[in-house]
Amino acid sequence: MWNCRGAAGKDFFRYSKYYSDMYKPDLFVFMETRCDPQKLHKPLNNLGFRIFFSVDNTGYAGGIIVACKDENMKVSLCLHVDQWIHLKVINNDGVEWRLTAIYASSFEQKRKLMWDALKSIATSENFPWLAAGDFNDIAYATEKRGGGCVSSRKCNTFRNNTEECNLSDMGSSGPKFTWRGGIYRRGQRIFERLDRYLSPY
Repeated sequence: MWNCRGAAGKDFFRYSKYYSDMYKPDLFVFMETRCDPQKLHKPLNNLGFRIFFSVDNTGYAGGIIVACKDENMKVSLCLHVDQWIHLKVINNDGVEWRLTAIYASSFEQKRKLMWDALKSIATSENFPWLAAGDFNDIAYATEKRGGGCVSSRKCNTFRNNTEECNLSDMGSSGPKFTWRGGIYRRGQRIFERLDRYLSPY
């Protein structure tokens, strides 16, 4: 999964090839594409991806595309809306599971709608599940550096939502923060951990 923060630039294919060569993924999720997903089919086809699922961007914001090679797994669409794509995945060994690729809205009320949908998935399906992407929220004050004060209410809401879905953070390696914002007052830059992988307990 890659929050590419815009896929219309000339560097998109170069970086996509770099990550594809390095990790050799059967399934590649791009978030915050900021462009028509159809324009990405050709360059991703050149990397061996043949099946695509997408959510359109809204102006210069958002957009998700899931690209699949469809060789070692069969992927089909269950549901999709502007903030997420919910997929059924069946591995070659017959194991079936669910993937929800997420690029959450920056508006809290829209994120609430997303979580309501995720709670419905959590209670209605009984398959292994991975919900992953940019949740546009942090769970703890330590997941932010710089900028204004952290809202403990929002952190509590995020943790409560994950708990109601029986989802827990799978952890990560690499940099502590996954997002870098603009320069704030007094020259401070904002860093936050917005991207994560969640799976049932």
